[in-house]
Amino acid sequence: MDQTTQRVTHSGLMDFRAWLHELERTGHLVRIDDEIDPQTEAGAIMRLANERLSPAQWFTNCKGAMKGATLLGGPFATKERIAVAFGLAPDTPHSVVTDVFADGLHGKRIKPEIVSSGSCQEHVLLGDEVNLDLLPIARLHPQDGGPYVGTLNIGVCKDFDSEWVNWGTYRGMKHDRRSTGLWLGPLNQGGQILKKYRAEDKVMEYAMFFGGDPMHNIVASSSVPPGVSEVEVVGGIRGEPVKLVKCKTVDLYVPANAEIVLEGTVSPGDDREEGPFGEYPGYVVSGTNPRPVFRLSALTFRSDPILPATCLGVPVDDAMMWVLEVASSVKEALRAKGVPIVDVAVPEFSGCHAVVVSTKTPYAGIPQLISSISWTDRNASYFPYVIVVDEDVDPWNLGEVFHAMCTKCNPVRDIHIYPGHINSPLTPYIAGHPLREFGAGGGNVLFDCTWPIEWTAEQRPHRLAFNNTYPDAVKEKVLANFARWGLQR
Repeated sequence: MDQTTQRVTHSGLMDFRAWLHELERTGHLVRIDDEIDPQTEAGAIMRLANERLSPAQWFTNCKGAMKGATLLGGPFATKERIAVAFGLAPDTPHSVVTDVFADGLHGKRIKPEIVSSGSCQEHVLLGDEVNLDLLPIARLHPQDGGPYVGTLNIGVCKDFDSEWVNWGTYRGMKHDRRSTGLWLGPLNQGGQILKKYRAEDKVMEYAMFFGGDPMHNIVASSSVPPGVSEVEVVGGIRGEPVKLVKCKTVDLYVPANAEIVLEGTVSPGDDREEGPFGEYPGYVVSGTNPRPVFRLSALTFRSDPILPATCLGVPVDDAMMWVLEVASSVKEALRAKGVPIVDVAVPEFSGCHAVVVSTKTPYAGIPQLISSISWTDRNASYFPYVIVVDEDVDPWNLGEVFHAMCTKCNPVRDIHIYPGHINSPLTPYIAGHPLREFGAGGGNVLFDCTWPIEWTAEQRPHRLAFNNTYPDAVKEKVLANFARWGLQR
């Protein structure tokens, strides 16, 4: 059976808890029943688990949290877990996952269905009853400015002058029992929406939810263009409408089966110091800055709610969602332009800063064309490094890519530097620039690791690797007996 058809679920939406149970069944999640302190221990466990590619961690006994509330660490931190979220087998090849992702992002859209009630409102706390201390909110790094409730959250806000509703992953630091900070900066869509409200001195309604279909997180963390509804993208990927329920205190809608929902408002001029926070490039770079305050008017949740979180750092971590989304988007953009690519990868150890493309080079300028398309693709515009390799190099294999960079990229001829391009505000090497929040202070670079177009086949040295050196019959025998010979890792 083709791996793209090995579905965990039938077509349709996937409940967050069904996904977790499938991860547990396949060995990609473990429950930790010992008492764990979210303020001092949970982040350390998550980080070490990420670095060792251990299963996701479901902390079922969190010190200080209300009975039944649990903390989930690193559910999206590996490609295997993301494959399961798509309904694929855990061992589905990365290239297949990115193809499925690309098809979903650029496929049909299905509008959501509004329902009258949902499990996300089994328990409702309003006004002074709201208390974030009930939840197992973790201080993920000792250097963080406080506990962060919003790391694997989805923020919901409605555009000021249109019907468009944006879903995005905007971090939220807990200030007190009824408020959090928000990073709604000038370069993200939520920040651009908030800017419109503040220009008119208007209050913006806001909601933050957790859980529901894991596809909510995957799509909300991607760069869906402004004006396009993320909830409709999720519906298109799943093949049926997402069921939404109206919030209790604001005119916004959230998934009926979300685990936890925070409701409230962001008012003009209501800012408070937020940060620092250890972010996805693997550094503490964002500092402490005045950022918008999200003041809660309601807290609703399912019975025994699950709060997902990610402890970012030197990869691997839950930025893996962005890794696969960018690879999918760039692959689709290059194919649409007719570029003769083989595969596209975003190595997790690039800190979400590099795109690697394997390609054929039937004519001159292929690497330059690839880099220009990549940097104009909305999803890869923050990725300053583009590395182009020949078709015999696996772009997902960092060893092969580094070998190609060191042996095929002429340091005089094949490194092309482009100053002044926009970079992510969280890029460590621009941390000291006064306009860092606008992406200024950096640039882009192309590493052309392909053989020169003018070289003949005879001039191109043969790369000594198993896949391209031995006859097929020999390779098949070796592969068939490798494990029996005790050579399988």
